[in-house]
Parts: sequence; structure tokens; C-alpha cells
Amino acid sequence: MSKAILYDATQCIGCKLCEQACAEQNKLPYNDQVAAESKQSDHKFTVVLAKNEKYMRRLCMHCQDPACASVCPVGALQKTAAGPVIYQESRCMGCRYCMVACPFGVPKYEWTKLLPKVQKCVMCPDRVARGEATACATACPTGATKFGGRD
Repeated sequence: MSKAILYDATQCIGCKLCEQACAEQNKLPYNDQVAAESKQSDHKFTVVLAKNEKYMRRLCMHCQDPACASVCPVGALQKTAAGPVIYQESRCMGCRYCMVACPFGVPKYEWTKLLPKVQKCVMCPDRVARGEATACATACPTGATKFGGRD
């Protein structure tokens, strides 16, 4: 069965534990400076935005029919039967069509690297393969982020 991540903004308390768990899972830096960033980037795959007392989490939607994957001329981004939209670095030619096509602005390019690649959430494939929830869903203390069958 296809897996998915569900985010419920009405349950979010803005703790940013999902951001921290994502960074740890993907071996990305996470400190007070990164936590304060309000945009997704090549080193921050998810971000919790705050407005007054309300919170919204931006993350890859792992769409059923992803525009990012549909425009990739070399198949570097692919929707898997298991649910996630994955990135295969070895196939990528750096055209960045995926960045333009994604209506959520999720794929990010490593502009500062000598050999850049596209970065995005790939739904914790090692954890999911072991039957575990994603790092962000596991870290969420209120259940605002859930992981399970897409149905």
C-alpha cells in the first residue's frame, strides 16, 4: 500500500521538532540560526511557519501525480509505488525543471556546491523500509504530522 504524510495544522503547536528530526535524519545542520529560517532550502526540507498563534508546515507533498517528476527529462525524480517521490542523483542533469514545475516550490538546488544536486524530502526510505514512521511524524508530540497508508 502507498504511504503518505498527513499534516493537520489545527494540531500544530509550532515546536519545530519535525524540523529538527528531519535535519537529523538527513544529516543536515540544525541550530538556532537554521531554526529561524522561514523558507525551505537545500539544507532545510521542512519549515514551520508562524502567524499569530497559528502554524503551517511546508514540506514535500509526495503528490499522487507529481509535476516535478513528470517534467524531469531523465527520470531523476520518480514517484514510487511505496508513496514517496524520490530523487536519483546519478540521473540528474541539473536542468532544474522540477523546481519550476512543483506548485509547492519544494525541490531546491544546491547553488553553493561545486557538484550541486536537487534536495528534497524523500520520506525517510530507510525508516519506512523497516516499517517505521518518518522521523518528522515520530517526533511530533501532538500528532499534527501523521504517517501511514495513503488510503
